[in-house]
Amino acid sequence: MELIIANKEWIFSGIGIFVLSTIARMFFSKKTQPENKAGNQNTNNIDIKINQDHRVVDIANYQPGNENKQELEKAKTLEEYKDSTRILFVDDDTRFKVVKILSRSGWVHTKLVKDCDTLDDVNIINSDILFIDVQGVGVAMGFNDEGLGLALAIKQKYPLKKVIIYSAETKGDRFHEALRKADYFLAKNADPYEFQKIVEDFTIGVGVTQ
Repeated sequence: MELIIANKEWIFSGIGIFVLSTIARMFFSKKTQPENKAGNQNTNNIDIKINQDHRVVDIANYQPGNENKQELEKAKTLEEYKDSTRILFVDDDTRFKVVKILSRSGWVHTKLVKDCDTLDDVNIINSDILFIDVQGVGVAMGFNDEGLGLALAIKQKYPLKKVIIYSAETKGDRFHEALRKADYFLAKNADPYEFQKIVEDFTIGVGVTQ
């Protein structure tokens, strides 16, 4: 106390106040520093937890409930696609062996019809992937180009469905619009595995290119 009284003029001068305020700020900052450190530690823990859950990359912008749903969804397995994908063959040859081979391979919803009377046929509506033969089908609806006309009409009416054209003929109109609109084209005598691979590529894969 005597020291303060003896130096009161210096303490209450401008220099003294500045020095004392500086000391006070240093003192209080040291006391609050552990709290900040603890806060940083908590943030790092949240960051690690979220990254391990594969939900959020940018912790700064994270808000509960804004997780990317696509990242949280589990990808379907091939077996699940086999159990849910509906495949339709439109072919006047009811003995076409590929249909049975696909069914035996696990694609249990594979079906063959000789022709379709309307684009609103329940078989067309319910199918995800359609294989259309060029010859002998489309006749019931009066398409002059038979299967090509039918395939084009289906693709135009149902653009999200996968339409594959196949043919036993090596000759024909290679510039027909149906061939440009269809998702794929192959020979009817192609190996059955090629048909199966197309189905796999259009389901669990990323699609096929010609």
